[in-house]
Amino acid sequence: MQTKLDTKKIINIIAIVLGIGLLLSLIPIIISSFYSHPLADDFGFSEKVNHVVKNGGGLFDILSASFQQVKDTYMGWQGTYAAIFVFSLQPAAFSESIYFLTTFVMLIALIASTLFFVNTIFSVLGYDKRIGLIISCVILLLSIHFVVDKKEAFFWWNGSSYYTLFYSFSLLFFSLLIKLFYADKTIKKVILLIISLLLAAIIGGGNYSTALLTTVIFAFVLFLIIKHKKKKALLYLPIFLILITGFVISMIAPGNSVRAAAVTGESPMKAIIHSVFYAIVYIAKWTGLAQLAGFSIIAFFSYRLTKNSKYKFQYPLVVLILSILVFATQLTPPLYAMSSVGAGRQINIYYYSYYLLMSFNIFYFMGWINQKDIVVIKAKNIRKSTSICTLLLIIGVFLCGCIDFGIGNITFVNTLSALIKSTPQTYSAEYIDRISKIKSGDTTINDIKTVPDFFSPLCIEKDSDFWINKQIARYYDVDKVTLKTEQ
Repeated sequence: MQTKLDTKKIINIIAIVLGIGLLLSLIPIIISSFYSHPLADDFGFSEKVNHVVKNGGGLFDILSASFQQVKDTYMGWQGTYAAIFVFSLQPAAFSESIYFLTTFVMLIALIASTLFFVNTIFSVLGYDKRIGLIISCVILLLSIHFVVDKKEAFFWWNGSSYYTLFYSFSLLFFSLLIKLFYADKTIKKVILLIISLLLAAIIGGGNYSTALLTTVIFAFVLFLIIKHKKKKALLYLPIFLILITGFVISMIAPGNSVRAAAVTGESPMKAIIHSVFYAIVYIAKWTGLAQLAGFSIIAFFSYRLTKNSKYKFQYPLVVLILSILVFATQLTPPLYAMSSVGAGRQINIYYYSYYLLMSFNIFYFMGWINQKDIVVIKAKNIRKSTSICTLLLIIGVFLCGCIDFGIGNITFVNTLSALIKSTPQTYSAEYIDRISKIKSGDTTINDIKTVPDFFSPLCIEKDSDFWINKQIARYYDVDKVTLKTEQ
């Protein structure tokens, strides 16, 4: 009895420490967000909405401008209709003082969707939700603070909403599909069905990596449902059809051919082969000491959770191979379209999903170990000193991983260090100065010189016909914007 009580206390302490640690680690990121400003495509996609707001337009006018932006872009550049709609509503289009909401939206979306997804799975399996919270916090701490591209993950509306936000939508979508499967009340089923249908339409019109990955996973799940629970499949077929329809509408957009003419992609077969290759490379590259420390925590609790499981974990190698192939599907669209795995903002979502991939395989592998009785650990035989030494070892491995990754590259350290040096503050002052000059008619300006690692300069050029120059000029209703020649 005493052992069980101590175990519960330990779980509570770990959950509280990790939860508070996660929240505290976000503070410098959030403070930095108040010095962020719109960049590049933020101007172009929200231009119509911004002009409506400036002219005192109401909600109907704003929505009309957003849909017009979707139509124009769909016909002339790309088909991701849901993403374009989101692009048009970037915060600064309504007020330049609220662009900081970009970071709030992305962090809340990523954290809430991850917590909700893991909690949903733990609820269905009947596992201790506190352990689910611990695993979620481990995943989030690593995802946020070791992310590939901080700027395009949390500080730039256009880039982060296209990937981080839609990735979060996909986690929410799968969580609702799970809840729909186990819902018993009709009203609950109807509500979950309606929200799922809406999310299916949104994800189908989002970035192609998330849309394809979601479709592949959903197709596999639907196959299993049809095979084992045919009546349940009637609820899921319309959702799947909406997802597929949205995806097809996005892919057949006339604008896609315009964009495709500007880049050269790979053949379908070559793109598939390369996507698997790069998936394996990324998994190997991202599995550092810090990640191994986090995975060891997940492995420990997975071992405990699967100890008396009735499920037979028979095929760990097959599951690993299949999950890597599924993971690789999200790399296929950019390789097919432009012979590249994508920019940092796109690689970010591969990075987020990498942790879910690894966590799932660790859980399955621990279940297999338990089924085979390869390792037998009894909690009552573990001494307090052994637990402390193990914890210190994990902390030591994590710290070594931080050093290997580069302390200054960790999001918490990077943003905190920049704030101490006043780099974001100076950046913001310079940005406001440049925009003020444009508004006042002085459209030949210097670019921003003080730029933190997680922000970007305006990136204007001497040629006023450069696409960023033109977007800024249209946004602020001036004839042209030109980069000032250095004397």
